[in-house]
Amino acid sequence: MRSINLLRIAAEAELLRLRAMVARQGRRAAFGMVAFIFAIGVLILAEVTGWQALRLYVALAPIAATLILLGVNLVIAAIFGLLAMRSSPGHAEQEALRVRRQALDAARGSLTLTAIVPVATTLLRRRGGGRQQPWLQRFR
Repeated sequence: MRSINLLRIAAEAELLRLRAMVARQGRRAAFGMVAFIFAIGVLILAEVTGWQALRLYVALAPIAATLILLGVNLVIAAIFGLLAMRSSPGHAEQEALRVRRQALDAARGSLTLTAIVPVATTLLRRRGGGRQQPWLQRFR
């Protein structure tokens, strides 16, 4: 019975870990999409800047404003890109993994003990009976 409870705890811990991991991956995807949108904006502004440089290469005010906006978009894209790349497991994920491992280790130990008991009782019954096993004579 203890093994079943430990396996249930391990399964619940694994579900908790998977939920935390899915939430983290969802945040990464959202940050990645925002970074992608700003990267597209950077590319569009780079095109506009090139066009303005070719069209108006003597007048500097519109190009300077475009370059400032381009720099701001690039910084924003870099920030969201860094947030999307950051992928360390959170506290809840680590704790759920620890609980799952402990429960599985305890379940393995309990199952081992449960498997040994019938073998040990069989051996003890044979030893006390009339017919002796040759390999048991060494232990007398």
